[in-house]
Amino acid sequence: MIRPPPLQDTLFHADPTLDRAARLGIPVGLAVLFFLALYLTRPYPEFLLLGGLILAYLLPPAGKESVIPAGLLLGEPWWLIASSTLVMDLCCSLFVALNLDLVLRIPLLGPFVGRFMEGGQAFVKARPWLERLSFVGLIIFVIVPFQGSGGVNATILGRILGMGIPGAVGCVLIGSAISSFGIALGAGTVLALFRQSPALGAGALAAVALAIVVMVQIWRRYLQYLRL
Repeated sequence: MIRPPPLQDTLFHADPTLDRAARLGIPVGLAVLFFLALYLTRPYPEFLLLGGLILAYLLPPAGKESVIPAGLLLGEPWWLIASSTLVMDLCCSLFVALNLDLVLRIPLLGPFVGRFMEGGQAFVKARPWLERLSFVGLIIFVIVPFQGSGGVNATILGRILGMGIPGAVGCVLIGSAISSFGIALGAGTVLALFRQSPALGAGALAAVALAIVVMVQIWRRYLQYLRL
């Protein structure tokens, strides 16, 4: 089990093997390449639509559970909208992991991140299952739509749990891939059934709701078991 070190000892310092240009260029360059690929391969109106959806995803309180179904309703391919949220999570995670010292100096964002860091230890203590599960726990944290469980906060939480940059970013990547493509496939299936028959769509939606309720109950029991 990984015990979170004192906050002041957590490895938030810049990676000495990379200069500032590289630490900024990796996440920003990845985002620029992704948007360039969209611009070159999608019709311009669709490019603007995807840009708006991505912007909505980056600004709270919108999340995958709302942006992905919205994109599907607007006619976007399931794999493209899922890939978009995945790439944004990865870019945000890399930016924070490599440039947290800079993030803390950004107006508005810096104080918010600082407060999250200060509350991180209390957050972990209130959820001991995160410590016990370590990497698996952080992946689940990214998958389940907790408030503030996006790439930024999940990366910081991973560092508080004692993970290195590759471990924290890797957990975000895995968790985001599972949640993004899972939501896209599920929402796409329900939407396709609605188009075939409203009754089939309603039945599928009810089945999904029932499955979520069952999963929540199983999850709660599992958390109670972990606290024993």
